[in-house]
Amino acid sequence: MNIIETVRSILESFPKISEVCNSIHIDFTDPEPTSYGLSSTGDELIREDVLGNQLRQHSFMLYTTYSSINDYERLHNSSALLELGVWIEKQTGSEITTVIGSTTYTGTLEKLTASNGMLFAVPQENELDGVQYQLQIIAEYTVEM
Repeated sequence: MNIIETVRSILESFPKISEVCNSIHIDFTDPEPTSYGLSSTGDELIREDVLGNQLRQHSFMLYTTYSSINDYERLHNSSALLELGVWIEKQTGSEITTVIGSTTYTGTLEKLTASNGMLFAVPQENELDGVQYQLQIIAEYTVEM
């Protein structure tokens, strides 16, 4: 699995995922509550050794849509993101595959961080529509040449 598929798989293995979402889409979030969307926002080379082995960093935004009819639900939403963020940071060591040209290289997920979990969008037309939160996720991984 490439880095996007790996991070999505890790998110789907969160023990409480069924409490907070029905599915994790790529680059898309349903407007209905209980939807997550994982958007890739960039990949960069951090360093490369003389053999060509690389340490790379991939950035994501996780968008979530929750019901927010009252303070109880909004507190639950923020608490769920907080718990997910802490849990994400313990998920390392997965094997990563990277395709460059027609060659597949392997590597390892070295580090995941989650930050900036916050309210992102509030519906303007219907209070019963879900509100969107975002959580920034950064994955550091190796590519072994």
